[in-house]
Parts: sequence; C-alpha cells; structure tokens
Amino acid sequence: MIMPVRLLQRQISLLEYLTSAGAIFGDGVDVPPVPSLQGFDLAPLRLEACFSHEKRMEKIIAAFPRTFELLGDDQAAAVRDFVAACPSVDIRRIENARQFYDFACARWEATPPQPPYLRDVASCELAIASLRVRGKAQPSQPAAAGRAMRFRRNRDAVFLPCAYDIRPIFEGGAREAHPSGAHPSEAPARRDVMLAILIPPGTDQPAIFEVPAPVYALLVELDTWTDRATLGPMEGLDELISDLADHGLLEVS
Repeated sequence: MIMPVRLLQRQISLLEYLTSAGAIFGDGVDVPPVPSLQGFDLAPLRLEACFSHEKRMEKIIAAFPRTFELLGDDQAAAVRDFVAACPSVDIRRIENARQFYDFACARWEATPPQPPYLRDVASCELAIASLRVRGKAQPSQPAAAGRAMRFRRNRDAVFLPCAYDIRPIFEGGAREAHPSGAHPSEAPARRDVMLAILIPPGTDQPAIFEVPAPVYALLVELDTWTDRATLGPMEGLDELISDLADHGLLEVS
C-alpha cells in the first residue's frame, strides 16, 4: 500500500502547488517547493496555475464589480493576499464570491477599508450574487382583506444594515455596472440605512429598497408565520402588510 499513498500525496502536493501564490505569481522559484514534485516541469504547471487563477478571479470580479473598482490601487495587493490566504477549493461562482468576501471582511477588521463604505458595497454585492443564484422572484401575493391571513417575511430577501447610504452606487437597481465603469462622483452619505435586497414580484433582477428602521426591525422578527388576528386592531397595519406584500417583502397566506 506504499505506492498508492505516495501517489495520493503527490496528487495533493500538485493541487496545492497549482493553487499557491508561488505558482500563480512566479516569485522567482525555479525548483519544486516539495520533494514529491521532483521531476515535474514547473513551466507548464505555472501556466495552468495562472489560467485557473484568472478564471477564478473572473468569477469573483463578476460578483463584485463595484467593490473591485473601489479597491483602486489596493486591488493587486488584495488579490495577492487573497490567493495566499485562500486557495481555491470550489469551482462554483458563489462559493468563490463568499470566500473572497470572508477574506475581505477579515482584512478590513485589521485595516479599515478605503473608502470606508467599501464593506457595505461588498455586502450588498454578495447579497445580489446570492439572489441571482437562487433566481426566483417572490410571487405576487395580494394581501387578503381583513384579519383572516398569516404572514412572514420573504425568506429569500436579504436584510442589510449599512453605515452608509450606498444606493447611489447601484444606480439603476442592482443590475450590471455602468459600461463606462463610472460611479457617482459624491461619496455616499454617512448615515445608518436599512436595506432590503430581493427580486420583486414580476421581475427577474434583484432590487434594493430602503426600509424605515421600525419596519426593518419588524421584518427581521417575522421569521415564522404570524396570524393577523392575534395582533388585534391596529391602525394602518393592514395597509402596511398589503404594501410590504406588494413589494415582495412579506409572504402572505
């Protein structure tokens, strides 16, 4: 059983090398990093590593177009650190996006991002990417009249508290970045804003809504079905339920 174990170890070493920063960025190393790779020609391996890295980054940048634009001069260093810290473990676009997001958040905990609203933008873009993977809109559900109904928040919606009003960066809704790559010249306003990100009824693209803080708090709590009748008479509640259901923020039955 010695040979199969050695073969497995060599395969593991090969995969680790192909996803390493040394193989992707060169780093001037011309000898195999581990003995199990002795005898391999590193040039074609580096070519394969670079090709796989480019395909991976294409998936990540497609999920975070505005984030990468805002990274500016820090983009190259961030990518290099990401590769070193987070080797590829999954070919799916959303999993690579989540991996980059987790890395970026950890990086920003150590060193606050510039611009300071970058984390809010990345969080919003991850929510949009996740919704596109699910690819389903909340069906239109007109709220029944009176109190004979149950309701809960749309479980596919993402509720995101932000420290900056980043909606102008996503002008035109949550669609693709502007072809020119331009973004608003004015920095987002520094204020607490509660966002709901979802695919509204009758559409196939994510949209971003600002939700008043009291309504946001209510929606976050509505994780299970709630009977309208148990709430008793409450002025304006039926109209609020109907409005939230029309926008796809509530499920009603």
